[in-house]
Amino acid sequence: MATKKHSKLKTFVESHFTEFAQQDSERLKALYSDFSKLWLLNKYAYDTNISYWRRVILDCSQQGYLETPDYSFVIDKDTLAEKFQRPIIGKPLSFDCVLETMEKQEELIPLEAFNKKFAPPSTWLGWIVDTVVKNTWQWRWRALPDSLTHPATQYVVLPTVKALAKAIMAQHYHNPADTHIMTLAQFRSAYAHHFVNEIDLTESDMSLLLRYLHSQHGVALADNVKGYGTSYMVIKFPQREDQIATITQHDEALISIRTTCYALSVQVDELQKKSEELGRQALDEKKRGHTAKALYCMKRKKSLQEILEKRLKSMETMDTVLMKIESSQDDLQVVQAFNMGADALRGLLGQDGLSIESVDDVMQKIQDTFEDQKEIEDALRMGNEDIAGIDDDEIENELSQLVQEEHIYDKTPSTVPPNIVARKKRAFIPYAAANQREDWREF
Repeated sequence: MATKKHSKLKTFVESHFTEFAQQDSERLKALYSDFSKLWLLNKYAYDTNISYWRRVILDCSQQGYLETPDYSFVIDKDTLAEKFQRPIIGKPLSFDCVLETMEKQEELIPLEAFNKKFAPPSTWLGWIVDTVVKNTWQWRWRALPDSLTHPATQYVVLPTVKALAKAIMAQHYHNPADTHIMTLAQFRSAYAHHFVNEIDLTESDMSLLLRYLHSQHGVALADNVKGYGTSYMVIKFPQREDQIATITQHDEALISIRTTCYALSVQVDELQKKSEELGRQALDEKKRGHTAKALYCMKRKKSLQEILEKRLKSMETMDTVLMKIESSQDDLQVVQAFNMGADALRGLLGQDGLSIESVDDVMQKIQDTFEDQKEIEDALRMGNEDIAGIDDDEIENELSQLVQEEHIYDKTPSTVPPNIVARKKRAFIPYAAANQREDWREF
């Protein structure tokens, strides 16, 4: 698995960062060199290298390629450089500077500091101790007897945690039909495997992620909620993003009913399979001539059928109860929305200036204003007519007379004598033709 992850990491950085695609580039050698002294000699180059490695680490973490044995979004300071080891140039030599800068920017948080900053509710400390702390520290204690005396080297990549939490909340609110409350097993089934890129969440990851969701997104958590045959870890999302969820007795009862329905469904499936298998065995035994065995199989099948019918009736009853509870929840939300709307409308109607009397007064003022405007317009129109004092019919008659006179003038023949026209035409004889006429006269 580690070799496969390392291969995916190598492919990812070479496809997303051009410097890694060029094995012998001077830029890649500079990034892998010890550039810690550039902080004094060339601050710009130092900041550029830090920024580059910061982007590489964050992107690779969000792809799930920098995992540790217990976590998918926690990096180990001692082994991080080995993940980026390359032929010839070796490992990056300045990761200490990069991680220190990222820690100052709160992009990396030591694991112990994260657990203190995002403290879980007291209702699920037992689950953390039983499923996370014991398993993790038992493994570490066997591998590293003196690990508790060493400084912390594991850092939570906070941008990756934020990205996971944001994606989970967005997915939950994107499907309004989904229930707001679920068990840890349902949460794990929905979000643990490749929900974001190729991140596989471990039990330790679930603990850190649920801490963050509880602290920053108002997700409620409770342990030891009694269900069918056992206790469950329960997770409840707020109904809206600006709310904080709380787990009530009603929610615990709902979990009990749902787990019972699920258990009955599993039992029904198993009983159905066994009944069908016994029917096939009875036929096989009958074909072989083993009548007694065939009858025995049929008796067992009949007993299972009776149990199956009882389980089906119980499951039908539980499903009906669950459906009515969920329907009542929806009805309650509708009624609450109605109440909020009624209160808002009542508040608007109770404000100053919004009453039946005030509305009547305003409408009467508008009507009076329209009537005043109409009187003003009529007065202006009558005044303009009096000032002009011109008869429109008389003006139209004069215009028609002018048009007729113009038409008569166009049809009158010209009074210019014809000889004057001929004289005008001869006056435009070309110069060359006149010279020829004078030459002929001399000849």
